Amino acid sequence: MAKRDIAPDKLPLTPLQARRLAEMTGLKAEELVKRPVAELAEKFRWHIDPELLLFRRVCGQVVKRDPVTGVEYPVPHATVHVEDTDLNLFGYFPPGWPWGWFLPLSHRREEIATVVTDECGRFCVWIPRWEIDWILRFRRERVCLPDIFIRPDLRDLLEDLQPIPPIIKPPKPEPDPPPFLLRDGGLTFRRAEELAGRPAAARLQSLQAAAGLATDAKQQQQVLETRAFVDNLPPPPPADLKELRSLNLTGKLQARLRDAAGRFTADPAFSERLDLQQFIGPFRRCFDVLVPEWQPLFDVPDITFRVTQDVDGDGDEETIYSEGLFDVRWNAGAIPDVKLYASQIAVAGLSCDNPAVPCEGVPAITFAGLMPLINPPAPADPYHDAGPGEAANIALGYARRVNRPHPNGLLSDPPPNPRAKAPYTGTLLLYGCNHAPGAQFYRLRYSFNGGPTVPFVGLTWPLYRLVSGVLQTMWPTSDADGWYPILPDSDNWTSEHLLLAWPTSQNGLYSVEMQLDDAGKTVINTSAPVWFRVDNSAPVAQFTSLAWRVASGAWTPLELICPVVVRPTVAGNPVDIEFRVGYQVTANHLRSLQLSGGGGGGAAPSELERQAKRPPKLERPRCNRRRTGAIRPWAEC
Repeated sequence: MAKRDIAPDKLPLTPLQARRLAEMTGLKAEELVKRPVAELAEKFRWHIDPELLLFRRVCGQVVKRDPVTGVEYPVPHATVHVEDTDLNLFGYFPPGWPWGWFLPLSHRREEIATVVTDECGRFCVWIPRWEIDWILRFRRERVCLPDIFIRPDLRDLLEDLQPIPPIIKPPKPEPDPPPFLLRDGGLTFRRAEELAGRPAAARLQSLQAAAGLATDAKQQQQVLETRAFVDNLPPPPPADLKELRSLNLTGKLQARLRDAAGRFTADPAFSERLDLQQFIGPFRRCFDVLVPEWQPLFDVPDITFRVTQDVDGDGDEETIYSEGLFDVRWNAGAIPDVKLYASQIAVAGLSCDNPAVPCEGVPAITFAGLMPLINPPAPADPYHDAGPGEAANIALGYARRVNRPHPNGLLSDPPPNPRAKAPYTGTLLLYGCNHAPGAQFYRLRYSFNGGPTVPFVGLTWPLYRLVSGVLQTMWPTSDADGWYPILPDSDNWTSEHLLLAWPTSQNGLYSVEMQLDDAGKTVINTSAPVWFRVDNSAPVAQFTSLAWRVASGAWTPLELICPVVVRPTVAGNPVDIEFRVGYQVTANHLRSLQLSGGGGGGAAPSELERQAKRPPKLERPRCNRRRTGAIRPWAEC
């Protein structure tokens, strides 16, 4: 019987588990090994604290991340192997960096559980309580270990960017969306984008824009708990080894590194295993105490993950995720969900939690993703204007409840607000009913901006199912006329009733209908058309004018590129000055615009202010791009 089919308290203890429980209870490991928890609870009822023999549930999701868009797709029916791990590491904490890295020396792993992900890539496992207590106790007994073994998430990154009042750092409640991202003219937001990447920054921006009384707190929490660095990032080379690396003296570089390791441990085997090319990180580093650049760490406990999946349908599972070190933020309270990022060979679905499609033998396109295309009875607000019916059809093809307008122009405008006119963008997953008596094939046809009606052709998407433990994958294909075979519900393909994965491109108004065909390719039924307004364009924003003045004085125009203002003084004291900015934003469908400003100064003058006080160097005038670290000639600023 596979481990996944055995109750957690019936699994026998591994040698490593037995050793840890023995050290916590004073019993001998030989008395515990290969015995299940249920038996230990009965045999050592008055010798082992009952709480140690309880279990805690750790849940998570396996996803495959699109390297271009950053979209995360669920990885279904993969096996998650849970491993008890002891590690020997070399900690590398380069001076001046906010992060640290680990170089593995050796490890010992024992599998303690397995679980299979569902259609959405989700899984839950039961971890013995004493395992978690052992990890927490190990870290509590060593200064700063709770910090340096934490992979930073977006919340950590934002807390580091957020300006904290001096001297006293106020206690943080459960964080709201980060409202400070745009307070300094977007510089902090751009810095977050540089550190976390454009997709993560876009999610943060949408989270901030949606902040309000009725915002989904769970969704906010999930975004903020997303790992800031999905992939391992290489550490900077040690200062004393940079020259060897620049000269490509690989052998001498490795020898110097082993010599450094030998200063901390007498075991030559450890220094022989040390390799700068094998690294894990970045991790948070400790600032409460002085941490040396190199720090050996022995017998570090952790619960790690390895994920396998049958990606080629041969019945054997291939590894799609490994070296899952320090994926879990262990703590005595609630343990956040784990997210494991599978490699690009993993089989992933397009979506999960698919809508329940009513199908009563009448062809219909009923959902775009989770957006209903069939409206509730009046007077309830419609979800979507799918076709003619509203006055003058001014909202034809728009979603009506998404991104409602704000009459006062502020995102904080309380509801109720007027119905929206939100267009569709990106890839639309169209769901509906394509089952009817005699129907064998179906196709979707579209008309663009009132033009001729033509079929969608050449589009495909992944479907999957688990048969006798083997993952099967199918990519539906159409013929030259756009006809796809109708799959019986009894075949159990996921996603059920997915008609088309439509990657929208050209902006405009589309009318989409579905046709059903019999075995002889004769049309036997056609659905009512559904209208979609598509807009994949981005708003265009630009500054049109800039001026300054002494408070209440006359305005003086400024150049828009690298303007310089010499602040006047009166009796040696700088006077108040004001700036006026003109801007414009154009878009076919403008949702919102935020404008903010910021700057340096005060007790700690900014670099620009310090440079302004220095005598100018006319032979090589320069400007300082402080946020990017680049210094460029004035003509290029």
